[in-house]
Formats: sequence, structure tokens, C-alpha cells
Amino acid sequence: MMNKVGIALMIFILAGMGYTAFSFVTDSSSGDISTVSRIHADEPLLLEDYLGNKKTILQFVAVPCECCSYSMPFIQEYVEMQDEIEIITIVFYGREREILDKFENEYEATHEWAVDLDRNLANYYDVSVSPTYVFFDEHGNEMGSHPYIIATAEELGERYEEAYEKYLAESKS
Repeated sequence: MMNKVGIALMIFILAGMGYTAFSFVTDSSSGDISTVSRIHADEPLLLEDYLGNKKTILQFVAVPCECCSYSMPFIQEYVEMQDEIEIITIVFYGREREILDKFENEYEATHEWAVDLDRNLANYYDVSVSPTYVFFDEHGNEMGSHPYIIATAEELGERYEEAYEKYLAESKS
């Protein structure tokens, strides 16, 4: 009999396969990737306010996604324990009412978040599974991504530092 972790892993893998298939049939070449809609605020989120101004992580999630829900407390913890890296959660799949309920009531999100339901931004960064983390340096350079669940705030920091060090080493050679 499978344990809860095994079941969660199977769901994650199946969801990833579904998102991958979906990304092949959608057009990723059109649309604005600098402005992201917000359903909880009047003004859209402008990525130029973050990318190139501060180290940034874009966390792409789906609602509902058990792995994303599992990781959200660690995202909140990471946001609260440091101010060097900005985290922006981008919801690229879900229904607006469910998304709003998750972020305002269940997650009680205090960090920036927005929705990309037309998948322009997700497709631009080749995001096909959730959660996926895309890392940027303070100059706005994309340094890589991590397309799987991150289980702790410390692990998120470690993954960012790994991407940062790898990017610096590759840019020097």
C-alpha cells in the first residue's frame, strides 16, 4: 500500500505530464510577458519593477495543486526570513474564484502574486509543471529553473544560490 508521500508524488508526476502535453498545444509566441494580471488588486503586476532591480524568483503554480499548497508555507517563511530575494508567485492554471480563495484564505499570502491564465509567461519560461521556480539575478538575467517541489525555506535559498553560482561560473567562461 502506498503512503501519502507516494500518492502525492504520483499525483505530481501525472499533473506534470498533463501540463507538458498542454504546453505543446498552446502558442507560446504571443502575448505580453512584462505585465501580469492580478485578481486581488486593481493594478497589474509589472515584472520590470522587480527583474533587473533585485534578485527574484518567479514561482509558477497551479490551483489546485497539492504540491504547490504543500510548498506555500515555506515560500511565506522564506519571504519573512530575508529581504534580499523577491519572490513572486505566478498562477498559470486554475479558476479565479478558487485562486483567490487559496491565496487570501488558505495561504494568507503576504508576498506578490499574480495570474497568468493565458500561459504567456509560463510558456515563455518553458514552465510545464507546477511548482516551477525560475531564478533571476539582480540584473534580470535568467539563471535557470527548478521544476519540482521545494520542501523547506532553506532548500529554496540553496536552490537559488546553486543557480546563482552556476550562472556566474558559466558567464566567466
